[in-house]
Amino acid sequence: MLKKDMLAEFAFIATGTALILANSYYLAPIVAPFDTFLNIIGAMIAIVPPFVLFYSKYKKNKELEEQFIIFMADLTESINAGMTLPIGLASISNKNYRSLSPYIKEMAAKVEWGVPFQDALDIFGKKINNKNISRAVTTIIETYGVGGKIADTLKAISQSLIQINEIKKERSASIQSQIMTLYLIYFVFVFILIVLQTFLIPALSVNIPGVSDITGFQQAQTPKKVQTEVYTQAFLNFILIEGIFAGIATGKMAEGSLVAGLKHSIILTVLGYSFYALASQFNIAMALFPV
Repeated sequence: MLKKDMLAEFAFIATGTALILANSYYLAPIVAPFDTFLNIIGAMIAIVPPFVLFYSKYKKNKELEEQFIIFMADLTESINAGMTLPIGLASISNKNYRSLSPYIKEMAAKVEWGVPFQDALDIFGKKINNKNISRAVTTIIETYGVGGKIADTLKAISQSLIQINEIKKERSASIQSQIMTLYLIYFVFVFILIVLQTFLIPALSVNIPGVSDITGFQQAQTPKKVQTEVYTQAFLNFILIEGIFAGIATGKMAEGSLVAGLKHSIILTVLGYSFYALASQFNIAMALFPV
């Protein structure tokens, strides 16, 4: 399943990138003035589907951790009621733990068919492929192997995971105002670039014989359309770079994960690119067909 997801992500990225490159080098003169829209479509193909797949795995891991805490609490309660660990596992295996349920049922079935509990739990930890859960599973196996009081260990692990989740939620709640500020700063940045593209660049691009432009060349040698396209591309690069890294920083601050920041990066870059590209197209159309 993991390999299939990676292949699907790569296919979407390759398709979107190929569309952007083909549009930039071959299709732009043919489909103008719709080349910008093709770039937007290519960017969305390359970014949105891989992000949906990637973020769905992130959400699943988050749900697994939350359900694992509930599972640990139920297992601790069963042991405190006088059951052994394998019997307690079998008694709670029919409860609904959402995405965690198939793993628990498989582990309970292995134990029921005679597989040693440590081995079944080790297989469970490897299959679930979650760092926090694997660490907890390793602690449980070691405690069970040396004959320690397993109920106390399960309770301590459960409380530790709960505290980690509470810290993450508190950090996310306290950072919401900063997220809004980062979004506002980014869109103000895009607005400034749109204003520059709409008013300042056309003024700087006026051809005055014998006067050099800001690049040091004679303006007569640099057509207005070429200058406008150069600034448009530069500003688009600024928007994409700023959106990607601002989104990653936002996710890291809010949820402590670079993966979570990808959703902010996609929102910022797609919206910023779309707003600026549409404004640039409108500006070019006004220059070509003045009222």
